[in-house]
Amino acid sequence: MKTQTSAHFLLDFSDRLREIAAPRAVLMAAAELLGRYLGAIRVGYSEMEEDGVHLHIEEDWRAEGVTSVAGRHNLEGYGPDLAAAYRSGQRIAIGDFDTDARTAGKPAAEAHRALGVRGQLAVPLLKAGQLIALLFVHSAEPRRWSEEDIELVEEVAERTWAAVERARAEEALRISEAKFRTALEIGTVGAIYFDMDGLLTDANDAFLRMGGYSREDLESGRLTWQRLTPAEWMQDSERAFAELKEMGHTTPYEKEYIRKDGSRWWALFAAKLLPDGTGFEFVLDITDRKRTEERLRDTTRRLNTVLENASVAIFVMDERQHCTYMNPAAEVLTGYTLAETQGRPLHDVVHHSYPDGRPFPIEECAIDRAFPENNKEQGEEVFVHKDGSFFPIAFTASPIRDEAAKTVGTIIEVRDISSEKAAKERQTLLIGELHHRVKNMLATVQSVMNLTLRTSQNMEAFRQGMSGRLSSLARSHTLLIDNEWDGADLREIICAELEPYDDGKRLALEGATSHVPVDFAVPFAMAMHELTTNAVKYGALSVPNGRLTVSWTTERTEGGTRLHLEWVESNGPLVTPPTRRGFGSTLLERVLAGQFGGVVDVNFPPEGARVRIQAEISQGAIRANAR
Repeated sequence: MKTQTSAHFLLDFSDRLREIAAPRAVLMAAAELLGRYLGAIRVGYSEMEEDGVHLHIEEDWRAEGVTSVAGRHNLEGYGPDLAAAYRSGQRIAIGDFDTDARTAGKPAAEAHRALGVRGQLAVPLLKAGQLIALLFVHSAEPRRWSEEDIELVEEVAERTWAAVERARAEEALRISEAKFRTALEIGTVGAIYFDMDGLLTDANDAFLRMGGYSREDLESGRLTWQRLTPAEWMQDSERAFAELKEMGHTTPYEKEYIRKDGSRWWALFAAKLLPDGTGFEFVLDITDRKRTEERLRDTTRRLNTVLENASVAIFVMDERQHCTYMNPAAEVLTGYTLAETQGRPLHDVVHHSYPDGRPFPIEECAIDRAFPENNKEQGEEVFVHKDGSFFPIAFTASPIRDEAAKTVGTIIEVRDISSEKAAKERQTLLIGELHHRVKNMLATVQSVMNLTLRTSQNMEAFRQGMSGRLSSLARSHTLLIDNEWDGADLREIICAELEPYDDGKRLALEGATSHVPVDFAVPFAMAMHELTTNAVKYGALSVPNGRLTVSWTTERTEGGTRLHLEWVESNGPLVTPPTRRGFGSTLLERVLAGQFGGVVDVNFPPEGARVRIQAEISQGAIRANAR
């Protein structure tokens, strides 16, 4: 039972502890008050450590001249009996360590005597059945502890520990609130409070700055998350709000918000439902990130468009020279898909062999030398298609470097130059052919000139004859050029000479479309020119009612192809045989009959000149289609 004195002490004790906020100060004040009241030399609290073995005394109250026992102590040092009693929550009152049966002659008595302690009153504090602390009172002299002393110490222990826990809780709350306030003051993180109707009840300056709103706008009661949310984002926001009500928190989500000036900004949200039923939400402005992502997407779209539609093949390889990207042109070029190239260097897929079948080691590969040192390694190589065929390519290869200038891969541009190589070979062939044709043409001109000179009576006749014959050569030359020196068609050759005299009534051309080689086309054109010239000067084409029929056929023979052509004039002037051999007759006999192993039969009956030509042309030289 408490006496009037101890009751007053407890009242004063409680009043004093209520004025103290710091947990450590509470412990020291309680120890000092109790020690002075009981006339003790030392009072303190020892708290059990997490290991359940050691007690720790942070600080103790001591009478003047008394040493401190602050520090770490092993509970078992009191002896197994006392340690077990403390663990079970028993209060231990020892009047004299030297005579008490529990301590006399034991290490505990010697240890306390060394500290100047003869008597001790200790009250353990348990929580959930576990020892958490021990309030001890030391006396320098042997002392009989009264029941009132024991009850007072127990009461002080309970009240002190309650005050300590209160102080610790308040201190933790103050620290937590201080940390939270500090977090809210961070300029890059917005924070808002809102009720379940969506009204924003509070916000930090960072959030207001993000949206361009003032503190007055917030306090006006007009800001709600519904008002700040664009219509197209309302459904997502309502879904997040429903999740908050149901789960007590939201999965972080992104959306746009409307600023005060009507513009928009991107934000990342994460909300929590507080115990009082209001919502709290952290907000991060991610507008710059979103703009960067959009620019990146736009750049990626344009780059992909370029790569996907590029006619040149693009390969991207990593530091192992394994292909990580092929555009469609590259797949068409090699015959492989990207998946089919995986697991090995690209060199081993499309560049593993020389055209003669020898292995092509990667260390001999010029393309591989672009990794890691050579910029824009260029040249020509031969790739192997998936079907096993070889084809020439031109390449440009360069290393890919990261921000630290470390080489992390290679990019290669490749063109199939098969057509270029073929064109170059064809050009070389055509130049050689052109040299041959020019020499032949000059020889032909020289022959025509010599023959014209011998058959001309004077220089005017020579001039006229050469002019017409050179024009004929020019026409045949044009036909051959138009056909890329692949010969010409018989009808085109004949029409080139007769077309100026065709009024739709006087000419009749009968024959199939027949393509003849170059070597035959030129002398045949000259022959048609001579026959046409004679017809215009002396024959059927010299009068309005004259008629000319030219017909031809071809037939296959053992030696190749044989041409049969007939030139028949009628309704012209009366014809008399020429008294001397002219250029035309000489050309027909020497060239068409002699050079092509044919037969030329020229007759001059009175009704009109008749010419029958048979000539052998090499096998396959004529391509005929019936017309």
